[in-house]
Amino acid sequence: MAAVDVEDESLLASIFKDRFSPDCNAYLSELSSLRLEQLVREPERLQEDRALILQQTRDLAFRNYQTFIRTANCTELIYRDFSRVEGSVNRLIGKLPGLGERCRGFMKEAEEIGSSRRMNSLTLNRHTEILEILEIPQLMDTCVRNAYYEEALELAAYVKRLERKHSTLPVIQGIVREVRQSTSLMLNQLLQQLRSNSQLPVCLRVIGYLRRMDVFTEAELRVKFLQARGSWLSSILAAVPNDDPYLHITKTVEACRVHLFDVITQYPRRLLRRRGPPAGRPGERGGHLPRLGGEDGVRVPADAGEGPAARGER
Repeated sequence: MAAVDVEDESLLASIFKDRFSPDCNAYLSELSSLRLEQLVREPERLQEDRALILQQTRDLAFRNYQTFIRTANCTELIYRDFSRVEGSVNRLIGKLPGLGERCRGFMKEAEEIGSSRRMNSLTLNRHTEILEILEIPQLMDTCVRNAYYEEALELAAYVKRLERKHSTLPVIQGIVREVRQSTSLMLNQLLQQLRSNSQLPVCLRVIGYLRRMDVFTEAELRVKFLQARGSWLSSILAAVPNDDPYLHITKTVEACRVHLFDVITQYPRRLLRRRGPPAGRPGERGGHLPRLGGEDGVRVPADAGEGPAARGER
């Protein structure tokens, strides 16, 4: 009997091959093992099973029709939701390139803001030093107008070092221009002192300032000194009254004797001997702003209330 079953399975496999599911193959195997009477009744049994299944299906549909309706509604809603989700995803995919570009732009702006913030923090930390540098033109003008030429020369030397280090910065360029204007004013004041009734110590100090300003060569400085003192001597001689010839000659000779003698005797000692800048001149030793005494940053001499000529006479 076992040999017959194996032969039937082989026959079914060769006829139907893989056209049916495993259940169908099992039913065919079972069908091949039935007797003739069972085979004759098999269609009726199948009809009864089919009718029973149909009846059960109707009963199931009748008892659970509301569930089926809700399931259909839920299926429709889910389909709509999935359709909306698909549309949203498609729109999102379309906007992703623009979003990426904006994110890169945001990152770039954030880096610029961060760099600006770091620069502002550094500026705040260096506020005192920056304020000192920005106040140099005003301080220079104050020193020049109050005849504090020593301090003015220190500031001018410091500004020259700043110009050599940071000549490309607009702020430094503006400071240099204003300091040069004050330096020109100081030069005019010093030359005017040489043309005035200044005593020789004042003249010698003025020559020292002019040499430190380094605007004239040695030959030009000598010529400027002689021209200025000559102009001053000419003004003295022009002021001599000429009503009485004898008095005029006497006053002229006396003025020439006193003033011209001083000019001639002091000129070689101060101008013909080349003197280099003093070692360790204040304001030229380091790269920092020269510290000037006084509450306002200016060292005020004890005789600040007197004029330059009065101080020179002492």
